[in-house]
Amino acid sequence: MTDDNHSPEKVKAVQVIMVEGVAFSNPIPGIYVASQPISGCAWIETDEGIVLIDTMLGRKAAALVLKKIRESGKKIKYIIYTHHHLDHIGGCQVFMEDNPTVIANDYLPGNLDRYKRLAEHRGRIAAQQFNIPEVPTTGENWIYPTETFHGEKVVTLGGKTFELHTARAETDDVCWVWVPELKAAFVGDVLIGSFPNVGNPWKPTRFAYDWAKALEAVRAKEPEHVFYSGAGNLRSGDVAREALDHNIEAIHSLHDQVVDLINKNVHISELIHLVKLPDHLKDSPYLQSHYSRPEFFVYNTYRWYHGYFDHNPAHLLPRPEKEVCTAIFELIGDDQKILDKARALLVEGQAQLGLQVLDVLLQANPENIEARKLHIELLEDIGAKDYCLMSRNSWVYFIEKDKAFLKSKGVL
Repeated sequence: MTDDNHSPEKVKAVQVIMVEGVAFSNPIPGIYVASQPISGCAWIETDEGIVLIDTMLGRKAAALVLKKIRESGKKIKYIIYTHHHLDHIGGCQVFMEDNPTVIANDYLPGNLDRYKRLAEHRGRIAAQQFNIPEVPTTGENWIYPTETFHGEKVVTLGGKTFELHTARAETDDVCWVWVPELKAAFVGDVLIGSFPNVGNPWKPTRFAYDWAKALEAVRAKEPEHVFYSGAGNLRSGDVAREALDHNIEAIHSLHDQVVDLINKNVHISELIHLVKLPDHLKDSPYLQSHYSRPEFFVYNTYRWYHGYFDHNPAHLLPRPEKEVCTAIFELIGDDQKILDKARALLVEGQAQLGLQVLDVLLQANPENIEARKLHIELLEDIGAKDYCLMSRNSWVYFIEKDKAFLKSKGVL
């Protein structure tokens, strides 16, 4: 592992969780915004109090937001959750001293219940995705909504109207908000400023077609301002409408390509390489793969429509992967042949294929020292070219697992 091309310094995780400090702005009279890399919120001042949309990821950031809100001398009357992800609801407890009404989609409480059932699993996948310590989050500090709804709901306060709309997009419990007096839409993560998160390798299915429809409903309002990524970011005017248009077109295009290829019985392992953004959208500043990526979109949409069976009878009721790889390894009967082939593929620029070939040996013998060393090199090669947060952090997570193993054996 001395080749500079595979230097571990070249593959660092993208860190968006362990961030201190909150940035504040007042981009429009009466609307205030707080943001961090992974979370944000906005609050609207009215003559009768404040409406807060989302609540930050954690209580430290939320406390800074509350301090800022207190400068207005107004109380928080309503809190609106745009969906159940913790970077949107995690700080809510801090804001409860005003006894606000907390409004959310009908489906949100059930999703928080699911989080509690899967606390260990969610701690594990959060560690992989975000490069944070593997700690289960059990929800003692979560605030469940005091009022839920489905469809449309109107809240009025201090001369302003808040039109709430439920949708299915990143989650089944989306609630986006339209304030007509301000020509402002607050869309949560239905828009994230980069390629839409219509697919996450660790998470439940996202709703691609419904996502496009939700964006179309926002676009139909002809918004002047769109607050997104929670509510911590803003696009206005033609830029806001262009961002909506590009996301709508991209989602429809990729969705329809997946459906077409499913109908043609194309295997998922081929499908993820065939589906592409339209050429005129590939360089769109609103669709770059900083967080999610088209391959994840394809897997997600395939999973929604297709089911797990890929029409290969060997995969209908498969034996455990370790058992299959061990049987294949016994046929090969030579560690070095697999190591040599995987390294040759790495040199040829086919690190992903090398990773899958090497997996035969690692599944059969996970304590093979040379295989674990080569595994790191392959992952470093893939990760060095990958700037998508979710996949890059995954490569880093497993590199660190391999390094910990090698250190335990005294060879690193």
